[in-house]
Amino acid sequence: MTLRVKISTEVGITNVDLSTVDKDQSIAPKTTRVTYPAKAKGTFIADSHQNFALFFQLVDVNTGAELTPHQTFVRLHNQKTGQEVVFVAEPDSKNVYKFELDTSERKIEFDSASGTYTLYLIIGDATLKNPILWNVADVVIKFPEEDAPSTVLSKNLFTPKQEIQHLFREPEKRPPTVVSNTFTALILSPLLLLFALWIRIGANVSNFTFAPSTIIFHLGHAAMLGLMYVYWTQLNMFQTLKYLAVLGSVTFLAGNRMLAQQAIKRIAAEQSSRLAKYRTLRTAH
Repeated sequence: MTLRVKISTEVGITNVDLSTVDKDQSIAPKTTRVTYPAKAKGTFIADSHQNFALFFQLVDVNTGAELTPHQTFVRLHNQKTGQEVVFVAEPDSKNVYKFELDTSERKIEFDSASGTYTLYLIIGDATLKNPILWNVADVVIKFPEEDAPSTVLSKNLFTPKQEIQHLFREPEKRPPTVVSNTFTALILSPLLLLFALWIRIGANVSNFTFAPSTIIFHLGHAAMLGLMYVYWTQLNMFQTLKYLAVLGSVTFLAGNRMLAQQAIKRIAAEQSSRLAKYRTLRTAH
């Protein structure tokens, strides 16, 4: 069985170089060596013509061996707005850490916000006794003006917007009053014919009773017809459905009760008729 033990140690930063590299390579790179924990003098510029690069190595202070901690970050802090952008610094095959800033490729992370940024180097690991937060240098980052965020938009972001006036479609031309009245008369003619026939022939109301269920059923039916009229004149569909649910439930229960009473009455009448016929036959014999 093999047991691996990690020993705490101290990290040192060596060979720290800050460079500005011309994209066209027409000008030789300008490199500045910085020693931890001092801050580089002057400012470095990264724009559409030149990139900014940071190179460094991490070693064990006690043994001089190269180290690769778990957490190695480069943080850029905008001195004016407070915006912070963090990148991970990765070592190459020779354990040399490199961070390169190309404004054309990194404009999304920075939201194209130009300005002076403070560059911090952050190093941490569970085995390090001395985690590092180092203010390395000031970098002036310039993005193209067309990529810069609109200040007018940010100022007007929370101002009231212009009210949108919605124009509804013009209503279609209605038919003449004569046509509307004629159509209404044709619709009501079957009802008028029914009343006329009732008056002439006579309506069969012999089975009508004044029981509560009968009265409630007919009143509920009349109320639903009235609700249909109010729906066309005042109410909307959802209001009508709420009222119809109440009226329909009451009318249904009352109608069911009324029909049940009518059925009981009819069955009793049929039984009485049969019994009377049976007695008549017995008397005849």
